[in-house]
Amino acid sequence: MPGQHHVWNNVKKPLIITVTGIAVSAALGAGVFTAAHKTITLDVDGQTTHVSTFSGSVGGLLKEQGITLADGDLVAPSTSESLSEGSEVVVRYQREVTLDHNGTKETLKTTAVDAEELLDSLAARGEENVRLVASRSRGTDRVDIGLRLNNDGPVAILVDGKNTVVDAKAGNVEDIIKAQGIVLGDDDRVSIQNLAPGATSVPEFAAADAKADVKADSKSAKNDSLRVALDGAAASSSEATMVTLVVQRVDTQTTTSKSVLDFKTVTKKDANRYADQGSYVATAGKNGTQTKTYEIVTVDGVVESKTAISTEVTAEPVNKVVVVGTKARPVVKAPAKASSSSSGSSSSSSSGTVAAGGAWAALAKCESGGNPRTNTGNGYYGLYQFSLSTWRSLGGTGLPSDASAAEQTRIAQKLQARSGWGQWPACSRKLGLR
Repeated sequence: MPGQHHVWNNVKKPLIITVTGIAVSAALGAGVFTAAHKTITLDVDGQTTHVSTFSGSVGGLLKEQGITLADGDLVAPSTSESLSEGSEVVVRYQREVTLDHNGTKETLKTTAVDAEELLDSLAARGEENVRLVASRSRGTDRVDIGLRLNNDGPVAILVDGKNTVVDAKAGNVEDIIKAQGIVLGDDDRVSIQNLAPGATSVPEFAAADAKADVKADSKSAKNDSLRVALDGAAASSSEATMVTLVVQRVDTQTTTSKSVLDFKTVTKKDANRYADQGSYVATAGKNGTQTKTYEIVTVDGVVESKTAISTEVTAEPVNKVVVVGTKARPVVKAPAKASSSSSGSSSSSSSGTVAAGGAWAALAKCESGGNPRTNTGNGYYGLYQFSLSTWRSLGGTGLPSDASAAEQTRIAQKLQARSGWGQWPACSRKLGLR
């Protein structure tokens, strides 16, 4: 503890007072000397010594031994209690430790002498899934849990899948790690746990029905009662577990994954395009790409977490653009019907008038949807649905659907001039051309 002149392995030696029989008899009398002098067993954080003292109280003994108590430190019996020959005085310094209980970290103040005592005490209260978490100085092997591992027994070391039992020699975590030549990575974790002897991996959680049988501590019943007063629970150890220094290798990597961003379809209106001309694709759609970056943490080769740390659009999607016309096509007025007395020349004149208007576009729209390449497979082709025989009789070559729109219209006009609008009975009637 800060400001105190004591360490775990360096308990202050007792002050030995030596006097001659003559001097004592002269000053106090032989009977007084025998009554005042006594030998006391002093247990300071698990380090036991036998001291001779003339002090009549626990408080006097502690002062005599240079032991100063801070807030939270405990002593049994209390400092006001008197001493007699053979009395036992136990001192426990309070320390702060960090516990991980089922994944939740908490700070605990304890007067346990070592990690074994604390973990056994917690296990006796039914708290099985507990580990002591070591603090670390990043980039170094300096680690600390605030307690020794085992004051008077061996401990196991679990690292890289190997379990080794060593004599702790009341040492702390850092000393043991250095003695074993263990090199820690920056992110490696160090903890103290109660594990089964020989365990080569750390279980996620201990099953409730797998609690180890608890045996009584081997120390004296009187010492046990003192520990009850100090920590509130009987000190115990497990036959099926062993205090274990666990080193877990932690590796952090980043990885990426790509996903598709679907393109959208956008309709664009064109005021200069006739509405009955249909739509066309001005820009082909193209999917984009989104890249996510993840941080993956593995502990002893097992994935512990995968966390998304960034999302980036690495390729923007290209929208599909469809153009539609909004312009209204002019209404086609049918030419006046020729009288029965009209001559062939009048009919020809009427044909010329029709050809100059929009009747042909309307007729093509009605017959083929305005598509000069129409080939329905029923023997009729092109804008005006020519039969092959009619087409060739009017001077056409090849298939009508292979000719240009202008050529098809020229041949259609010849047909109309020769035979009239009746060559397209349904559409010419619908358009009012006859």
